Amino acid sequence: MADEIGARQTVNEFPLVRRGVVVRGVVQGVGFRPFVYRLAQEEGLGGSIGNDTDGVTIEVEGPEERVAHFIARLSAEMPPLARIESIVVRELEASGEVGFRIIASEVLGRVSTGIPADAATCADCLRELFNPADRRYLYPFLNCTNCGPRYTITRRIPYDRPQTSMARFTMCAACQGEYDDPGNRRFHAQPNACWECGPRVWLVGRDGIAIEASDPVGACRDKLAAGEIVAIKGIGGFHLSVDAANDAAVMRLRARKHRYGKPLAVMVKDVEAARELCVLTPVEEALLQTSARPIVLTRKKDGGGIAEGVAPGVPWLGVFLPYAPLQHLLFPSGQLRALVMTSANLSEEPIAIDNDEALARLGGIADAFLMHDREILQRCDDSVAAVVDSAPQLMRRARGYVPLSVELPIDAPPLLAMGGHLKNVFALARGRRVYQSQHLGDLENPTTMEFFKESLDHLMRTFEIEPQMVVHDLHPGYLSSEWAKDWARERGLALLAVQHHHAHVAGCMAEHGLMGAAIGLALDGTGYGTDGKIWGGEVLVCRLDGFQRFAHLEYVPMPGGDAAVKEPWRMALGALHAAEFDVESEQLVKLLGAPASDVRVLKRMISREINAPMTSSLGRLFDAVAAVVLNRRTVDYEAQAAIELEGIAVDEPDRFEQGNYSSELYRGEEGSGSAAVIRTGKMWKAILEDLWRGVPARRISARFHAGVVEGFINAAANARIETDINIVALSGGCLANRRLARLLRARLEEEGFTVLQHRQVSPGDGGLSYGQAAVAAALLHKSKLAGEAN
Repeated sequence: MADEIGARQTVNEFPLVRRGVVVRGVVQGVGFRPFVYRLAQEEGLGGSIGNDTDGVTIEVEGPEERVAHFIARLSAEMPPLARIESIVVRELEASGEVGFRIIASEVLGRVSTGIPADAATCADCLRELFNPADRRYLYPFLNCTNCGPRYTITRRIPYDRPQTSMARFTMCAACQGEYDDPGNRRFHAQPNACWECGPRVWLVGRDGIAIEASDPVGACRDKLAAGEIVAIKGIGGFHLSVDAANDAAVMRLRARKHRYGKPLAVMVKDVEAARELCVLTPVEEALLQTSARPIVLTRKKDGGGIAEGVAPGVPWLGVFLPYAPLQHLLFPSGQLRALVMTSANLSEEPIAIDNDEALARLGGIADAFLMHDREILQRCDDSVAAVVDSAPQLMRRARGYVPLSVELPIDAPPLLAMGGHLKNVFALARGRRVYQSQHLGDLENPTTMEFFKESLDHLMRTFEIEPQMVVHDLHPGYLSSEWAKDWARERGLALLAVQHHHAHVAGCMAEHGLMGAAIGLALDGTGYGTDGKIWGGEVLVCRLDGFQRFAHLEYVPMPGGDAAVKEPWRMALGALHAAEFDVESEQLVKLLGAPASDVRVLKRMISREINAPMTSSLGRLFDAVAAVVLNRRTVDYEAQAAIELEGIAVDEPDRFEQGNYSSELYRGEEGSGSAAVIRTGKMWKAILEDLWRGVPARRISARFHAGVVEGFINAAANARIETDINIVALSGGCLANRRLARLLRARLEEEGFTVLQHRQVSPGDGGLSYGQAAVAAALLHKSKLAGEAN
């Protein structure tokens, strides 16, 4: 074969053995073949290695002891981006082969290997980027087998250059020489390129006319320093960027993007620069520097020099480091200290990836565009992570993590799990592997649905998964559920509806390989319950294949339905009315900050049960408390009120007189079989008394957090008494509240529980599809066993 490379080895006098080795996992596009080639040379072995749809296939021959040592070194010394899931070895007949060869990729049967995620520029490439003597000096697209774009430029497996968007760039002689040399760091680095043969970058105005510049990146820096908004094309899409120290530029970006309150992410040169802006723990510093380079939520430093408009009203800053060479080139001059780098879209639309698309969609936002001609095949936003209880937790799983698989504890047939309506992430599953999509956003408009379908087609094609079943949320009104039903009907596929909070808890259990039972605390904003009401403050007794509702926060009305999410004072009115307070009293009307006439209308809606759905949501309870404690009448983005309520308590002790904010667990009539209710009337009485007495808002928030935790700890303890289950799984969007998550875990462990938390998938709706896949796999396994028993 033309792609074969051989190296002669010496045959010694010891008896020879030959072994076939199949390595599965993320072993393509990570330098695995040259790594194996070097190992074979060092051990003096003959044989071959090639990529195929299973992963990599190796045949190795030599003395038995050296062959065994070679196999042991595969996992012990693998390249940094590789992930080995299995190594299968079989005996072959020795042939006397004395050379080791790297052979061409083969496409044989169904894909069962993985594509690596996009990886940040490695230290070796960075040294070259800023070395004036290197032929790639300041080249915005340098990479090697240890770094660079992968998923976002790949059409299908096997991961080879013809299958990527680099296929149109013919390598020059120097690059081809590196690509063909097994001893080179760029051996079979598929995006390999240089100034002579690779992608190029240029700058244009908002009218699409090129801006003449010998150094387009330098010209971009100048525009940013002058306060302009620049759309910068990256690896997974465009960013909208401004100088993070320029408050006027930040506010102009917010106005044009229609993103008025939600915090903006900030990119800085390196971890030393991040330390100047944030109070970083060692775990946060390590997370910032992983090859995934997620946005990490950190504590802001006072006087850090970042414009107030970047993250208003909260003590945190989402900070991340450059992960592409072009981004590194924005900082070296010291001209810019920190850049806002936010998704290039209007609010709730998919991120722009194509040059023409960017001009059309972003012409009203950006003053200029820094473009390049390497096609992005998959939109992929930045991932968001935080450190919870001294361990990383993903809040948004996207670039740097997708499409790495997450394992199931049980085999699944080929299936599509749709996820939810908000923060949608779908998943394809087969066997023990679940491939989640990147974060797609809210499925509320045709543009996002097109993004959904485009991403589904890409992942199905990439991993050659043809679903036999479609799993969706129980909510009958979700666009994702309607689409799933139509799609399944067209293809004659089986359908399965999974309750929202069961999927949350099952996902946490599956992440930890738990096939038994757990007490699940499913704490979020919205989820359709089996009784047709809106759940969200749930204590469930769960198995992967089913659940029982043990307890829940008491139901309160949401006057105006969805309007109560956008106007938290409505939730406060509903909660106070449910707790039997006179919401029309002068004191409470003033506290709610609403006209008395509006209060009367909403109370009448509740009394007549008109557009006032009932909810047990913890997220809505946070909204209600924030409305009266922070006077937060309306919100600019989802969960703003709850985030700000958490934020003001950041300097208070985790547990502060929590007994003052107690809740009651009401069991109803003995033997009724109905779920217990966590009543919050006493908590509301304590909150109002503290407000009237002038207790600082930060202290009320701390007490409220502690009181909520004690209510759910009490419910979990009662569930343990009845079930003998000692494992608690924590899930749901409210677990993004680090104070709540930290305190829940600490108190549960004090009570002797084993506590499971999400680590690989989001605790919010971004993790739903993984949980749905786990439930479907367990139900099908149970059905199969029942069929075999009969």
